[in-house]
Amino acid sequence: ASDDHQLKIWDFRRLKEDMQLSGHNWDVRTVDWHPHLGMIASGSRDKTIRVWDPRSTKCLATIKNHGDMVTQVQWNQNGRWLLSSGRDCCIKLFDVRKLNEEVTTFVTKRQVHSIAWHPVHETMFASGGSLVDKNKMQSEGSIEFWVTDSTRPKACVEGAHESQIWSMDWHPTGHILATSSNDKTTKLWCRPRPGEHLPTELGGLDVDERIFSDPVNHDAAEQMA
Repeated sequence: ASDDHQLKIWDFRRLKEDMQLSGHNWDVRTVDWHPHLGMIASGSRDKTIRVWDPRSTKCLATIKNHGDMVTQVQWNQNGRWLLSSGRDCCIKLFDVRKLNEEVTTFVTKRQVHSIAWHPVHETMFASGGSLVDKNKMQSEGSIEFWVTDSTRPKACVEGAHESQIWSMDWHPTGHILATSSNDKTTKLWCRPRPGEHLPTELGGLDVDERIFSDPVNHDAAEQMA
């Protein structure tokens, strides 16, 4: 996908371009192959998502549901769902069987630059977004975690980066999330392992005390009291 409005498919054995997919009217910002079928989804600065047949180079569907640039598209591994994000502060979920209307719209206060389906939990995904001030300046990058049965994020890591999060991807087993940002850093985010503490559990202790003190289970402590 390129700023020349084109999608190109390459033959790596011959090291040559195999075909072009034309139809977007502005920069193509994102592209993703369907995990099981011969289909490609793309998203563009022209606010549209297009689904293509790479064999015939024909556009199978044009989706005009975003109000601003489409920043990323990604198929779910179940093969049915297509997720898209945009600078209109929306994430949209589509069903491949009925692409002309979204299944769900997830609204956030941030412009969304990146999304990533969880590799194990089918209904879970993460997004990277930035707040925009009155001068349209983006000053931070936050991570939000979603499930498809709710239009509100389940959790948010505010200020995860100092600028936009351009890309994110899960470890294949789903326990680590990697993010890369316009602040020139790549970060790895990991959920607590068994026996480890969440910062909220031992917020008043220093680092050594958090690591070496006994595990805390507030629910069990309250039941015993």
